[in-house]
This record gives sequence, C-alpha cells and structure tokens, in this order.
Amino acid sequence: MSIQSLCKISVIAVSLAGLFMSQSANAGEGENVYKKYCQACHQPNGKGMQGVFPPLAGNTNIKDNPDYIAKTIINGKSGALTVNGTNYNGAMPPMGYLKDADIATLANYINTDLAGGSETITAEAVASLR
Repeated sequence: MSIQSLCKISVIAVSLAGLFMSQSANAGEGENVYKKYCQACHQPNGKGMQGVFPPLAGNTNIKDNPDYIAKTIINGKSGALTVNGTNYNGAMPPMGYLKDADIATLANYINTDLAGGSETITAEAVASLR
C-alpha cells in the first residue's frame, strides 16, 4: 500500500472519529437539556409516572417522529392521550422559549436514547416548525 493510500485512510479515520465524537457530544447536550427541563415530570429514566406523566422511554407514539417531538416541545400538549395502553389527560407547558439548537438536541435525545428511534432533526428544521 502506498503512503498516499495510508494518508487517505488516516484522514478518513480521523474524520469518522470526529463525527462520532460530535454525535456523542450532541447526545450529551440533549441529555443535559432533558435533565434541566423534562426529567422532573418524565423522570430521569424517561418512564414518566403512570397515569400522570406519559413515558418517553419506549413510547411508540413518538418513536422516529422528531418533528412531532419538537412541535410538542415548542407548543406544549394538553388533553387526552394514550401511551402504551395507559390513558393520560394532563398538560405539558410550551417551551418555545428554548433555542432551536436546544430543541433539536432534546428531540433527538428523546427519540434516539429514550424512544429507541433513529430519525433526527436539525436546528434549521426546528426553526421551520415555529
């Protein structure tokens, strides 16, 4: 293998490592925003309180629907809701005061880490939902 090929492989490896580290940092940011604004109701593990605050962890209603998650963060939610067979009828206050980037990292954390999805949303997409 030539030195040029080895250099190209090294550049690719460093780029991939940087991408992985960036995604890990974003996951940490999402978790921090979750801890600050969401865990009091939805609990640190995202399992909520049955009949009171719906779970985000394992919630099939939100899995792979980051737009819906972001809209709910922005606008809040109230009224009847069924999650995983349990009925809820409460209110979540709107948090549209959060920055687009914070809403995006929060929605991504909720979807990927708690609900088990893989879809993500960008801050630019959040801005278009307002």
